[in-house]
Amino acid sequence: MALRIAITAEPIPSHVSALDYVICPAREQGHRVTLHAPLMFRREARRRGVEFSVAGTNWTCGPGVQQAASEVWLRHGNELFNRYVFGCLWPAQAEAKAHDLLAAWTRERPDLVIAECSDLGAHLAARALRLPLLAADNGLGPVLLNLWDTHIAPALRPLHKQHEQDTPTLPPMLTPAPVHWFHETSPPAARAVRRTVADFRAVLPGGPAHSSRPSRPLVYVSLGTLTTAMSGLRTAVENVYREIMAALRTIDCDAIVSAGALARHLPSASPRIAVVEHAPQPALLHRADLFVTHGGRASLLDAVQGATPFLGLGVLADQPDNTAAFSRLGLGRALDVTAGRDEIADALTELLAAPRYGAALRAAGAELSRLPALNLTEIRDSLQRDSL
Repeated sequence: MALRIAITAEPIPSHVSALDYVICPAREQGHRVTLHAPLMFRREARRRGVEFSVAGTNWTCGPGVQQAASEVWLRHGNELFNRYVFGCLWPAQAEAKAHDLLAAWTRERPDLVIAECSDLGAHLAARALRLPLLAADNGLGPVLLNLWDTHIAPALRPLHKQHEQDTPTLPPMLTPAPVHWFHETSPPAARAVRRTVADFRAVLPGGPAHSSRPSRPLVYVSLGTLTTAMSGLRTAVENVYREIMAALRTIDCDAIVSAGALARHLPSASPRIAVVEHAPQPALLHRADLFVTHGGRASLLDAVQGATPFLGLGVLADQPDNTAAFSRLGLGRALDVTAGRDEIADALTELLAAPRYGAALRAAGAELSRLPALNLTEIRDSLQRDSL
């Protein structure tokens, strides 16, 4: 029987892509899927062939929000940034999202809600309406677990009390990777499931720039969508790109640098380095020899599925811990985001020459592929049994 499945996303540029491991199986299994998200994601829903319902606002795009968060990161570092963003900003936006979802789900009650783990308003709305609920780990699961008791739950209690709900807790969580890869402490009722990527993201465009295998190693560089979208971080992130590109010029390799809106500010001084706004990352990592990344969860899993070793320069939120964790797994190396061009060049040279990373990546890819497929009917039924 086809289910009505509600999937929610918060306004971070890459977050719908991070939910493809839920959206793709839901569509393939014939369920009716609606993405409840801010207006910025209407096109992303259309590209994936799912229905769209506006819920919440594009609050992360506000200049004041971006500037305040950026200043905390620049002045105080990532630990205080996480406390501020996830313990203050995110809970403050939960009320508006809950209001929209309560209205939508009262009109048409879904059979199952799969909300981003950071979508605190969706968690509240589903519980208030007694809907079967799962959280989809978008990479922020470890950050939320770390801050839940001390910062997030206390900030949410007044809102939960308004809706006659108990003390806030994280819902049972889905994750598209073996739990131990990212979590030192397992999320509640964690269920690791197979990762899928939307079809259009797995295909390289035509043309000679992407069709033929280069004679030199190919390095792909991307520091993610969020870091280039936040106006207050652009100068700092642009400097990181410049150090990476300076390092690449000293190495016998070809490179594709994906830099979003910063691309126009990063002219290449070498014909071997192409700077673009966007690239089909999952597809490109199946032919790249090395990936220089900010260390977002989805990017690191793209690297594993492409069997591409990484050099991680974690910028904010979960990224520094992600790159450290994957470095411990032997899948690449992690440097501090302040690393200079000489240190970056040494790391690039070592990564391109060392065969041990390939063996570790093949083993990790096999472990990832053995995860069970996501069966949404079975999950809905098990959640209903548990609630009895």
